[in-house]
Amino acid sequence: MQKTITTFILLFSLFSFSQEITIKGIIKDNKNRGIQNASVSILDESDDFLGYAFTDENGFYSISFDKPKNETIKIEISCLGYKKITQIINSTNQNQNYQLEEKIESLQEVVVESSKKIRINQDTTYIKVASFGNKTEQTVEDILKKLPGIEVTKDGSIKAHGKTIDKLLIEGEDIFDKNYKMLSKNLDAKVLDEVQIINNFEDNPVFKKLNNSDKVAINLKLKKGLNNVWFGNITLGSGIVSENRWKENINLGLIKKKIKLFYFGDYNNLGEKATDIIATNIIEKSTFGDDRFEYKAKSLYNIANNEIQFFSKTQSVFNKAFLNSLSFTSKLKKNLSVRGVVYLANDEQNQNSSTITKYNLENNPISFTEDNFYVNKKTLTSTEIELKYSPNDKNYITNFFIFKNNPNKTANNLLFNTDIINQNSNSENYTIYNHFNHTLQLTEKTVLNNYFYIGNDKINEKSKVSSPFLNNFLSLDTNQIINQNANNKLFYIGNKSKVISKFRKIDLTNTVQFEYSNEQFKNDFIANNQSIVTYQNNANLKILNLFQENTMRYNFSRKIDLTANLNFQNSQFNNNTFSTNLFLINPSIYFNIKKTGFGNFWFSFSENNSLPEINQLTTNYQLTDYRSFLQGTTFQKPLKNQTIGLNYSYYNDEKRFSINTNIFYSNSKSILNTSSNLTSDFNFNSYIQTKGSESYNFNFSLVNYSRKLKLASKIETLNNWITSPLNVNSTEFSNAKSYSNSIKYSATTYFKSKINFDFGFSYNYFQSNFQGIKTTNTTKDAFLNINYKVSKTILAESNNSLYYVNNKNYSFNNVVLSYTPLDSKFSYRLILNNLVNENQYTYISINNYSYYQSIIQLVPRYVLGTIKYRF
Repeated sequence: MQKTITTFILLFSLFSFSQEITIKGIIKDNKNRGIQNASVSILDESDDFLGYAFTDENGFYSISFDKPKNETIKIEISCLGYKKITQIINSTNQNQNYQLEEKIESLQEVVVESSKKIRINQDTTYIKVASFGNKTEQTVEDILKKLPGIEVTKDGSIKAHGKTIDKLLIEGEDIFDKNYKMLSKNLDAKVLDEVQIINNFEDNPVFKKLNNSDKVAINLKLKKGLNNVWFGNITLGSGIVSENRWKENINLGLIKKKIKLFYFGDYNNLGEKATDIIATNIIEKSTFGDDRFEYKAKSLYNIANNEIQFFSKTQSVFNKAFLNSLSFTSKLKKNLSVRGVVYLANDEQNQNSSTITKYNLENNPISFTEDNFYVNKKTLTSTEIELKYSPNDKNYITNFFIFKNNPNKTANNLLFNTDIINQNSNSENYTIYNHFNHTLQLTEKTVLNNYFYIGNDKINEKSKVSSPFLNNFLSLDTNQIINQNANNKLFYIGNKSKVISKFRKIDLTNTVQFEYSNEQFKNDFIANNQSIVTYQNNANLKILNLFQENTMRYNFSRKIDLTANLNFQNSQFNNNTFSTNLFLINPSIYFNIKKTGFGNFWFSFSENNSLPEINQLTTNYQLTDYRSFLQGTTFQKPLKNQTIGLNYSYYNDEKRFSINTNIFYSNSKSILNTSSNLTSDFNFNSYIQTKGSESYNFNFSLVNYSRKLKLASKIETLNNWITSPLNVNSTEFSNAKSYSNSIKYSATTYFKSKINFDFGFSYNYFQSNFQGIKTTNTTKDAFLNINYKVSKTILAESNNSLYYVNNKNYSFNNVVLSYTPLDSKFSYRLILNNLVNENQYTYISINNYSYYQSIIQLVPRYVLGTIKYRF
């Protein structure tokens, strides 16, 4: 295999005929000090980019590129606050040092620059937010939703140029890491001046020299006058009529050269969840950048909340949310900085619902009803500390420590048909992660990265069930309470070392990784103070993985590259009843055409061989809710999945036009599927290894701005075709086929009049076919938001949405009146929610063999008044 790889590399290298040139030097100011983050670009005689780099903290830069046809090239050096230098040089002069003069911008220059809505400089797009808002935006997230090239998903995740962002920076600093939703959902929109989309973003200064990153980040620039002073706002809100509602909020920020600090506090009962904005465990695998592995132990018992995903949480969720967070970054020394986040997020949810479930299984239909009274108290607390140290320009060291404590209490008193059921689950979850990274530049074109990681996750879960029919099934007295205690934990430790090298047109990464994990999945099943061993499990799984990975990227040109990857995995797999040594190979290939005049194109293929998880290997049945049991299986062979992807995208931010379309094909050749035996009282599910599902996905979106109509619009469609094997009350698996289609259109006007509109609609269709039974489900919705500027100080919003579900219409009408006096730090809002007072929603879902109807209470009409003080 090693000979094959070597031959593969040599064949690729035959395509490289051109000679590589390296231009390097130091950029200094007039006081002979190195200038950091100065942009250095090399262009040919046609002004096409040959290469670029940013100077490090000492002002040093190095740019490698293919030798052009003409020896005469152009070098451009620019940096904020300094005069730009453009000079014609000979490519044979490889040492180029420059001194930049400070630039004093006149008022006229500042005005001209600020008047441009969108400008692009190399890999960064600069967007002035004042040109895209209508003054109704309350948070940074509200602003980002309206900016070209940026998308905010339903869960608050942010995408830029079609990619999920790696970081959300503020004034160039990473303060929140992966918990950036705390910033986007809380920071006041009015402090924002500019949003920058940074392509090819790299946070590691040593990796940055290789220019291998394909990540994207967003940087928030604040308005002038907010540096070196405390700024923020305090909001007090209370219900005026109808049901009592409240919202209290405080934002506090400080931006200084050596320290940046933000405090966010929020307490409300308007439906949004504080714990939803917290990132869970992060798993990131990067070929040419930093990695991150955070694994979780498996939970056992689950109590469903029956939330509606169709409506917004403010329309359908009854929740009290509390958030308290402090985030900071500080430069302790010139080459040492510390970043920290401490937060407490708490939700107290009360959700009532009534459901009817029917299983249409040939001649034995099964039906039952449930009246649920759900109560949940969920808390997420965490402390994160990260140290970043650069002893010199060739070394970069980070250590990132995370501690989490996440208690969760859930109770559900329900009526199952005519039986009264009580179920409670209390869990304690403690987590520790530590990531140590050292990146060393061995030579000008070679970097060594060592990543050491360790983690420990523990879940102690205590569940109680009082159920007459469960007691009857277990031959117990009617009033007996079933106790199930789970003690699940996972410890893991690993090290990943990789060498990244550049050889002319070839980028190589050679990786060696070891990882050891010890996981326990244990539960006790107790009734009448006695253990029932037939429903107890004590699974233990130890895995020692050794990985050897080789990646080669061949750069045909600056715009076309091909990446091939081979991952070799040797696993010693040991559980209670089985021990084996496995050798797995996971190949992948990626072809990329980027930054062309007609857009970006990529094609990918990957095969993933994996091992089953511990909860899939239990010996006995275990209780997963008050009427469901799940049993594992024995290990047979690795699980296998193949994926093929095709993507085309084109982004022109200046013209506010974009296209993004992709096609994915996935074939699960071997999975752990569930075989289900359904009765009138219970669901018994067992894992069985079978051939898996086959799926096709096609997505398309187009964004366009019409200057004549002053209208920005977006149309998108999402399509999924899935064939998956199911086994329900049968001795064999049968294929179930499903198709889903979603078509969405949305638009925003930018009239220079007092009135503007946001409007749109969506159509959603679902179809399934199982054992000759075809079922369909259709939903539609539309919205119209009207923003009317009554005067310079008064703004009125009317937000209207209409839903058509299961032949029923549901409408929501909200009105917001805002009053902001001139030259005042105070502002006032009156929020009238759900004016038509929709108070109940009936949801019906029909698929494969089941019919499900849920009646859920909606948030009733209320009026909320708020006072905000900005400082």
